[in-house]
Amino acid sequence: MVNCFYNLIDFWKGLFKNSETKGNPRTDSMNGSANNYGVRNGNGRLELELLENIHEKNRSEGFTYVDRSLLEQNNNSKLNDDEDNYWHEIQLNRKMIIKKKIEEYVNTFTVHGLTKVFTGERVESAFWLVMLFGGILLSVVIVHGLVTKFLKHGIYTEIRSEITDENFFPSVTFCENQLLIDNYFSYCGVPPRVQHINHTVVCDYKMKYRQAPMNESRNKFWYNGLFNVTKCETWGGKKCANSDYFKTMKHFNHSCITWNYAGNLSDIYSHVDIEFEFKPPSWLNKDEVIIAVPHDHTIHEIDITNKVDIEPYKTYEIKLDKTEIKRLPHPFPSNCSNSKGEDIFPGRYTRRSCIESHNYIEMYKKCGDTLDYVRQFIPHAIKKRYKGNKTIKEAEMCIWRFGKGETQKTKNCAFPCTDLDLGVMPSFNERKKGKSQTKYRISLQYQRVDAYKVMEEKELYPWDQMACEIGGLIGLAIGASIISLVEVIVYAFLVIVNKVI
Repeated sequence: MVNCFYNLIDFWKGLFKNSETKGNPRTDSMNGSANNYGVRNGNGRLELELLENIHEKNRSEGFTYVDRSLLEQNNNSKLNDDEDNYWHEIQLNRKMIIKKKIEEYVNTFTVHGLTKVFTGERVESAFWLVMLFGGILLSVVIVHGLVTKFLKHGIYTEIRSEITDENFFPSVTFCENQLLIDNYFSYCGVPPRVQHINHTVVCDYKMKYRQAPMNESRNKFWYNGLFNVTKCETWGGKKCANSDYFKTMKHFNHSCITWNYAGNLSDIYSHVDIEFEFKPPSWLNKDEVIIAVPHDHTIHEIDITNKVDIEPYKTYEIKLDKTEIKRLPHPFPSNCSNSKGEDIFPGRYTRRSCIESHNYIEMYKKCGDTLDYVRQFIPHAIKKRYKGNKTIKEAEMCIWRFGKGETQKTKNCAFPCTDLDLGVMPSFNERKKGKSQTKYRISLQYQRVDAYKVMEEKELYPWDQMACEIGGLIGLAIGASIISLVEVIVYAFLVIVNKVI
């Protein structure tokens, strides 16, 4: 075992020793290279004497062409010898330069102990070789652990308060609950609480909206035929009861209106007061139920899970707590995505609308049709392939049966990478005056006037931290760096070149 180890030491040192002896001009002259040159020169002189004798003989006999051909042959031989000598001289110079560079690298390695391995005595060289291999082995084990830690892609959540000069209000959608349900869940132009007159035919109804006029009255209030906004004013003095901040939702047959639809309203006190009246249509046949849904202005679909029921004769104060959420995409655990994917509804991508889209597409595939509101968003390829020929009664039964079933799960609806979470805390007071007027009064107030929260996912162990720790560990174990590795590679390249040429 010891002999094998020492043989390994001799091999390492032999790489350097061979590079010293090979290409040395002194050893070359001793080994007979110069002698070969001398023999060729001697042969050249013998040939010259022979040529002179032949020249004299041929002159006496009258033959001159032999003399010239032999002279030309001799001259060519001398030229070839000169070129051969010049080429060998260049090769010797190259070897001397490479040998000198190899010596420089061996004597100046920045890897601790590597110079001693090549230049030290046998025992000393063995000691430093053991130390060097031990340091490399330790580095490999720890580096493996650090890389494994990095590939886990762990995260942590940083929560901070973001200070802002303008704290923009979210959008708020006000709807009459029954009218919203009638318009969202209608099929073939008829709401679910009304029976079709002729349900034995195939539905060929194209969705139509009641075109309620959108104008302003003499007192400059905003009006869409159902909602009459009589006041919208911030504590900072901004007036917002106009079309710049209110929009009717035609796709829900004007049963909803959206305030601050562009998300561009702010106030120095982060407070706004809104008052409006609702004039129910004659066919409603019940008391209206008004709901308010605060949401991000880029989201067009109504999420009733965040609704606040509003009653007349009461003054509501809705306090808002805005939190901006930032997630990390693949390969991190959140695996967020900003692409629409299966989401067929307009507006910014949300996970809820993606899940709804998936279920409505599956409904269309099974029933050959879907709700009037959703039908317009079904992709053309799905319609072309799965459009059915069921009667209104058959289609309705299939749609309601599918709707009452369990919502299908899908793995294709990731969380969005950027999201807005609105904490809603409503409170109300009974109005002692003005109970004869069916007005709805709402006040919106941010809890933090000039700030909002940001929850941002961050990489627990980023690659630059891993690189720093690996570099520090290797530097501690063997005193090496990236430049040290380059030195070893260049040295190995020079040794190979020295053996080849």
